[in-house]
Amino acid sequence: MGTFSRATGFPSAQLSAASLVGALLLTACGGNETAPDAGAAAPPSAPPDATSPPGSATPPSPPQSAATSRTVVSSDAPREPGLEPLPLMEALVYVTPQVVRQGGVFLLAVDAPQATAASVAYRGEFFSLLREGDRFFTLLPVDALMEPGTLPLTIALADADGRTALQMTANVTVEEVLWPTEVIEIDEAHQRLLDPDVIAEDRAVRQEVERAKSAQRHWRGFFRPPTDGFISSLFGTVRSYRPIVGKDYHTGLDFGGPLGTEIVAPNGGIVAWTGETERRGRGLILDHGGGVLTSYWHLSSVSIQPGVTVRRGDPLGRVGSSGFATGPHLHWEVLVHGVPVDPLPWLRELEVPDPSATFAIADAINAPPAPAGPDALRPTR
Repeated sequence: MGTFSRATGFPSAQLSAASLVGALLLTACGGNETAPDAGAAAPPSAPPDATSPPGSATPPSPPQSAATSRTVVSSDAPREPGLEPLPLMEALVYVTPQVVRQGGVFLLAVDAPQATAASVAYRGEFFSLLREGDRFFTLLPVDALMEPGTLPLTIALADADGRTALQMTANVTVEEVLWPTEVIEIDEAHQRLLDPDVIAEDRAVRQEVERAKSAQRHWRGFFRPPTDGFISSLFGTVRSYRPIVGKDYHTGLDFGGPLGTEIVAPNGGIVAWTGETERRGRGLILDHGGGVLTSYWHLSSVSIQPGVTVRRGDPLGRVGSSGFATGPHLHWEVLVHGVPVDPLPWLRELEVPDPSATFAIADAINAPPAPAGPDALRPTR
């Protein structure tokens, strides 16, 4: 069970969170998130490295408590003329798990019935939280090569007028993983596919699609394997190539199998893209909603068109060896907000945090004291 913090705050036009307000206004209007403007003043409680690029080392921030801090604007603080104080906004903020392995994900969920929108600043980017009932949520990724240590995030909620009504910070701890290594022998015909220009072309084709953030969740529960066959290479494996001098890490799971083996949708989604790159061969990308996507590569054929809604088990294509492949297999990736994460936990029930989970108030950081006897605290949902 994860832990969470209880936080309250008064809305105020004087709250120094201009960049977060901008993100919340974009959320309320259905716009895309943007990184904070380089010239905008950062909020006092935001981590000093809030605009550092993804993949950079993130030093610990000085929180007010071990796991969370909050910004509370006093009701007698200076206000614009005629601005009346609004009712106190309460929120329960869940971060689970709070210790995350490299290549993993964690859930940020906010139960806040009075809020109209929520966003989070994380590693130099803003992300909108989806809403289901009174809960706002998103899954956030931890890159396979992220530096171990403390990782801060800043959460903000908007009131009915789109103003920042509450702002708080929390931390997660990134835990190191010792990834396996392997050496791959490549023939002369495939050596070109390690050329930097070929790699850049492949990334340019995929990048915009893989960072999509559709505003509805299409997936539920764990994901089924996308094809029959054995797992021939794990996520995170550090690869060296011969005779070319080069090294990278594996961004997905490989399923070995006969040429033409069927590939199916592992969960609900919408076909966001189908096509081909020189390096990855034929492929397709499914958008599962809220920044969660899966991609499928080295296919011999694709049997579905962009824009089609699929359900778990619907056919997508066939295993092949197109692109940079030494034999027939499926390269399958899970991406969260554009970052490849370990697909293996997504195939096992209860290993990826459930956005619909019930959390107990008694597990909260800074939770109110639990009453004795029959009035004991009950779950929030």
